Parts: sequence; C-alpha cells; structure tokens
Amino acid sequence: MSDGAISITPLYSGSSGNAILVSSGETKILIDAGMSCKKLVEALTSVQTNPYDLTAILITHDHSDHISALDVFTRKFSIPIYATQQTWRGIHACEKKPHSPALDNEIVPDKYIEIGGMKVVAFSTPHDAQGSCGYRLETSRFTTAVATDIANMTPEVYDHLLGCDGILLEANYDKDMLWNGPYPYYLKQRIAGAGGHLCNDDCAAAAASLCKNGTKHFILGHLSQENNLPQVAERTVLRALENENLSRNTDFTLAVANRYVPTMPLILE
Repeated sequence: MSDGAISITPLYSGSSGNAILVSSGETKILIDAGMSCKKLVEALTSVQTNPYDLTAILITHDHSDHISALDVFTRKFSIPIYATQQTWRGIHACEKKPHSPALDNEIVPDKYIEIGGMKVVAFSTPHDAQGSCGYRLETSRFTTAVATDIANMTPEVYDHLLGCDGILLEANYDKDMLWNGPYPYYLKQRIAGAGGHLCNDDCAAAAASLCKNGTKHFILGHLSQENNLPQVAERTVLRALENENLSRNTDFTLAVANRYVPTMPLILE
C-alpha cells in the first residue's frame, strides 16, 4: 500500500478498551492504547504489525479505556506519543514508572503537524475529560478521521469530519436501551449529558449528512456493551442513510468495529 493510500484497522473498540491502527506506506500511527500491553501487542501482531515499527501514538484523552496499555507499552517499545497538554497531565498521573520524556509531544487542537507521510490535526471534542480530542489524518490522496467520546456533534467536530473519505465514528448507545437499562440514574445522565457519548440517532444523522457531502466509508465504534448492540447501531445508521436515498455498497460502506478483536481493515486506495 503506497501512493497516499490509507488503511484503518480498529484493533478493538468499546467501553472496555480502544485502539485503532492507521497506516499509509511506512507510516503506522496508533490512535489510543486501551486494555493491556499484552492485548495490544497481540492485536498488532495479528494484523502483521510489529510494535517497534509504529511511527507514533496519538491519544484522544486520559480515560482508562484509551490509555490503560500506554504506561507499559511506552516503556517497552519507546514510540513517540502525541496528546494535548491537559491529556498529558492525566497520562503522567497514571504512570507507575516514568518513561523517557523525549517521547512526549504536545499536540495543539487545530494546528496541523506532519507525522511520517501523514498530516495530522487534532480537534476538540465535548467529553468529560480535559483536553479530549479527535484526530483527522491526511495523505496526498485520502483523508480519514477518528471521532469517539463525543457528547454531541458540535460544529467544530463536524467541520473536521467534513470531506473525509472514511471515518470511525462513535455510536455509543441506543437511547431506549440506556434509559430502560440497569445503570443508575446518575450514570445514565452522565452518558447522555454534555460530557458523555454520542447516541445511535445522532451518529446516524451525522453520517447521513457527511455522506451527502462526500464521505463514502463509515466504521461505527466505541459501542457500549450494556446500552447498545452492533445490529441496533448498524440498523439505526443504515436507516438514516437509506432515508436520504443513499445505497449501501454503492454510495457508502458501513461496518461496526469489533469489541475485542481486530476488525477487517478499511482500505482507501
């Protein structure tokens, strides 16, 4: 794969842990490092990627399902890490042992940087973690983005997703499953609130709008184990796209990221 092609492989995705591999040529970028170092190495190895060959790690925010593998993984493989200033505070607070400060890079939202053969920009996301962000990654030919842990589709988030060829987009919960489910009321409020997660309906509306504006490939990610089902999320988003007279596998492709094992890669070429 070369000449600006991009491969997006969710290694695992959900409230139990998140990690996404985005590759273009020799550039291999890991977005988030949840679960454990062992699980992360196993997932990378299963998709024929040596952890030592990673170009960089991008962290979206400091919640454990996005950084729990980072402490051990960083000390073992010494891969440069990028995160916002506020996220770095959280990362350092969770470290059991320090890693080399030479690996630490601060990323500023809305400021493009170059990592290997890709241009990368972070964008702020509405979530209850200070410095929370998503990422847009561009080559000479294609653009992709990862947007999870977003309470709602803000204009800023939408603008950074607009024009992407392929997107991993959060479809965290089904409203009926959340409000009729076993969670305590305060937790339901948190998930559905201003610092929570994106529901299936809002994900579907965003996907339909983005598809009409050129995005052709969608991966639904970060599904709740208790408040969603892959088939429910997929059905909700599919309905919204079809209501716009858009046809699956003609106007768009749609996949759901697996919770515990790598998902078939989306290849833009």
